[in-house]
Amino acid sequence: MSWEYEGLFDAIADGAADDLLADYWKSQPSAIRVGSMGYRTATIKAGPRLEAEVYPIFGRAEERAARAAKANITPEKQQRLNEERARRHMIRIVDANFTEKDIHLTLTYPADRMPEYSRARKDIRNFLLKLKRIRERRGLPELKYIYTIEENDDGRRRNIHVHMILNAGIDREELEAIWGKGYANADRLQPTETGLERLARYIVKQQKNRKKWAASRNLVQPKKHTSDSKFSNRKVKEIAQDFRAVAKEVMEKKYKGYTFVKCSVYYSDVLDGVYIRCVMRKWEELRQ
Repeated sequence: MSWEYEGLFDAIADGAADDLLADYWKSQPSAIRVGSMGYRTATIKAGPRLEAEVYPIFGRAEERAARAAKANITPEKQQRLNEERARRHMIRIVDANFTEKDIHLTLTYPADRMPEYSRARKDIRNFLLKLKRIRERRGLPELKYIYTIEENDDGRRRNIHVHMILNAGIDREELEAIWGKGYANADRLQPTETGLERLARYIVKQQKNRKKWAASRNLVQPKKHTSDSKFSNRKVKEIAQDFRAVAKEVMEKKYKGYTFVKCSVYYSDVLDGVYIRCVMRKWEELRQ
């Protein structure tokens, strides 16, 4: 499928870059490069968040060229692509499961009692087990969580702390007391127009030689639907030529009840077509 070649669409039309792209298309009108095989749209819904990814459907010739080009992607570039996909997945998971009613919890240790990483993992598991038992006794909904253990070592001092997202139900002061290993700070989540994207990206930021995050098994997964008829080549061309002026109008007509948040257009030096990624959000939530 063409989405597998996302890494080949790595030149973003954004800011000054989209002006360069527009100049290129104006100088070579026949090379508008939206492709001739049509476009597939993947619509991903995660709570109030909606993402639309529009990408070309390749024929046999394009598939051969794409496979050949993909073989030349460097390991470093593939790693960056994998990390960005992981960030996008986390953003969707967070938005699908948590709202402004839920909690961002930061757990730390005293500087003179900093544990090893393995000990910190055990501490977190014990902490979560306590929370599960409390919720069961009180008849609260099942615990939902995502967390990351961040370890920093500059050669002079080690530091370990935990960032965790929890569903509501237990008072913030009580959460801080239950930790009992050091310091804790709990705050209500604060979604912006991009939801909880900033916090989600932080959760999966790279940690060398460590698993980036862990989560409960009961999290709701984003819902994905694909269509080969949602956007015509002509409509894709309109967006690609002037996405800052056109994308909002087009997307809000296609996705009723959602408000346009942002959009990026990517193109490739080796393949025809463009790759469009837009983010939208339920307009009722944005009015609050």
